[in-house]
Amino acid sequence: MVTMSKLLVKELRRITLLWEELWLGTLNHVQHDLTRRIAQLEEGVQRIQKNETLSKAEKEAILQEKHKAILKPIVFALEQVELLTSRQAETPNEKLFQQNFSGQIARALTALKQPENLEKPSSCWSLFKQFHNYLNQRANRRAHSFLHLLDISPKLSEIRDSPIPLPGLSCNSGQVLTISSMSNSINILPTKTKPKKLVFTGSDGKRHTYLFKGLEDLHLDERIMQFLTIVNTMFGRNRKSDASLYHACHYSVTPLGPRSGLIQWVDGAFALYGLYKRWQQREAVSMSISKGGETVTAQPPMRPSELYFNKITSALKKEFLESSKFLLFFADFTSLLFSIPIFSHSTKSYGLYGGANEWWYLTQSFSRSTAVMSIIGYIIGLGDRHLDNVLVNFLTGEVVHIDYNVCFEKGKNLRIPERVPFRLTQNIQQALGLTGIEGAFRYSCEEVLKILRKGRETLLTP
Repeated sequence: MVTMSKLLVKELRRITLLWEELWLGTLNHVQHDLTRRIAQLEEGVQRIQKNETLSKAEKEAILQEKHKAILKPIVFALEQVELLTSRQAETPNEKLFQQNFSGQIARALTALKQPENLEKPSSCWSLFKQFHNYLNQRANRRAHSFLHLLDISPKLSEIRDSPIPLPGLSCNSGQVLTISSMSNSINILPTKTKPKKLVFTGSDGKRHTYLFKGLEDLHLDERIMQFLTIVNTMFGRNRKSDASLYHACHYSVTPLGPRSGLIQWVDGAFALYGLYKRWQQREAVSMSISKGGETVTAQPPMRPSELYFNKITSALKKEFLESSKFLLFFADFTSLLFSIPIFSHSTKSYGLYGGANEWWYLTQSFSRSTAVMSIIGYIIGLGDRHLDNVLVNFLTGEVVHIDYNVCFEKGKNLRIPERVPFRLTQNIQQALGLTGIEGAFRYSCEEVLKILRKGRETLLTP
């Protein structure tokens, strides 16, 4: 079992970051620094060209040295990645990458280190820029959000009836569930770290889904899951009859090292941002106009930040007074605030409410669950609660929070500090029912805080 477990961990680490993803991430990372260094080189070119005491050969020598010195950190970073992706390929995916891109990468590195025209520093990056644009376009294509396990790790695809336990799972009888096989289809989620959705078939014959996440240390998430388990135990032992209604949704987290791990997939839960995108897509479809048999399609939906900055930019063009900028920001934010009713649209589209009883049950469940996670988030200083990190199960009404990387007030030290204790924006308030925050939500917050204060010694025990 030890040998099989080592093989599983090794191969999972291999697919943490595929070579295409590694190059795309590296180029994204160096882009800002490179722009600054290119600007520095351009200033140096102008200064040296104005110096009439230097000969042409001396100017070229100085420019060559400056180019080499200023771009040295960028070249070093890219050479390290090139060294990694030029080693002996072990999978079909790695072989295909080398066939398609190894020559292009070598030429781009040569152009970066030995530019043809030192007087135009930006030209040395042109080949890498083409490569970067291609990788970006490729990553955004829907066809490339799916991979075959046989291509990226043939050894994992060959696993059959292994003795390796499924992380975080066991049968009701207490028997350990093991991995029988892995699905050949892998879905890549379109987020920054490109996590991969893996499906294992267990010894019970059922399919068990996990999110394999790389480039992040999941040990903190694992500890927070233990914390939530203790909190649920405290809810269950409380003598109040309604305390049993409170529950903090959690899931298994299994770190596989300092930079990767497996997270149990939460079935039936949808990210709030996904609901927002679906609402945007429906709005775009409804705005399509048919004229004389021709269909005029509306523009693709914009991201929230683009909507806001477009409004701000147009408003600032009309009003230039410094004193009125804050009022403009507030007015534009307010207009966007009430123009995107996420929950009212999403619940209608899913057709979830079968009647008044079901609506009441889901609303109360959502209010209690939101209160539980809001108070727990306040206690542990949880931040980074964007709409991709807050999920809702529309069958139970419960809220599921993911990604606990920004904890213990770390959000207050971000470039744009997070000063609120928890997320209670209008799209969440709309789903709290007729009483809003003054009904089940406020009562639940008070009761949960009382229970946690009563058991603070247990929670603070290291």
